[in-house]
Amino acid sequence: MYADNKTKINYMKKHGTNQEPLPKLDFNVTNRCNFRCIHCCFRSGETLLDEFSIEKIKEVLRNFKELGGQRIDVTGGEPLMRKDIAEIIKIGKKIGLKIELVTNASLLTDRKLKLFKKLGLDAVAISLDGSSYKIYRKIRPVSRETYSKIVSNIKKCVKLGFYTKVNTVVFNSNLDDLVNINELCIKWEVNEHGFYYFTPVGRGTANLSEVVDPSKWLKIIRSDLYKRKDKIKLSIETPVLESNLTKNLNIFCYLKNPWHLQILPDGNVYPCAIMAFYNKPCGNLYSQTLKEIWYDKKLWDSTYYRKNILPLLKKFGSCVYFNKTFKQLIRNRKFKFICPMCKYKTEDLYEKTQ
Repeated sequence: MYADNKTKINYMKKHGTNQEPLPKLDFNVTNRCNFRCIHCCFRSGETLLDEFSIEKIKEVLRNFKELGGQRIDVTGGEPLMRKDIAEIIKIGKKIGLKIELVTNASLLTDRKLKLFKKLGLDAVAISLDGSSYKIYRKIRPVSRETYSKIVSNIKKCVKLGFYTKVNTVVFNSNLDDLVNINELCIKWEVNEHGFYYFTPVGRGTANLSEVVDPSKWLKIIRSDLYKRKDKIKLSIETPVLESNLTKNLNIFCYLKNPWHLQILPDGNVYPCAIMAFYNKPCGNLYSQTLKEIWYDKKLWDSTYYRKNILPLLKKFGSCVYFNKTFKQLIRNRKFKFICPMCKYKTEDLYEKTQ
């Protein structure tokens, strides 16, 4: 990245920057989508954004690699809506990045999967929010045929040797089905199952009734998921935890120690998806380089945090308004609000005193 260490130090002093690498990008290569999921934070398919050219993507990924970049999640919208998605994967792999494709899997074909395998795609993350079509369609309204295709493609990804992850968003609509989905993941020999607590942003603001009582969610983690932790890798989000259990956990906002950026197709860059909902970019790649955005001292001296996060915490007790019940719960000193982006193992969230 720099010709020598002295150049690096001078750059840091001039721009008032940190010296931390940027290990991960969530790269939304399109906001087009063939689904209209009820919780989509980017209103994909509904809100259309300009898209990066291949040359611009190449420039951004090279900058990312020079910043110590290791992994990108290629996402959207639905990334497979781009006809040049294979070229994007090829560019990333050529410069030595680990790449995960985040998809609804409805547009995957045998030909595409074989091509992605040949190009070296490392992982595929597929959304599955119901063990049956009846439950799934409440969240992602698609045809029964599409649902069957998604299930089939999960199995194909496993068979082809991709690191396969299933992503499940936790709603009131599927709360009683979560263990069933996990059972399918174990049966299909999926590598990882991620549970994402529904955060009502984007289209989700019209579906507050789907917000799960977080104390009820904690009970499910401890009573049902904890006993399954040795059968499959689990990654879990929870927006609250009892105060006495947070002492040894990182529960803080990403902006307390940034390690990740979210890039949208219009060039806007955010430290997390929630700030994208509020349209609070920390820079734009058509007027700045990725390096300039990452090394902007406002990200590191708490200026961005104080300006954009603190007012929300004061207003809601969290960075997003969930509902009145949620707000009352986190005002209770027994519980602490946790950054919705933090991921944990079940053992991190287990209350050993019960």
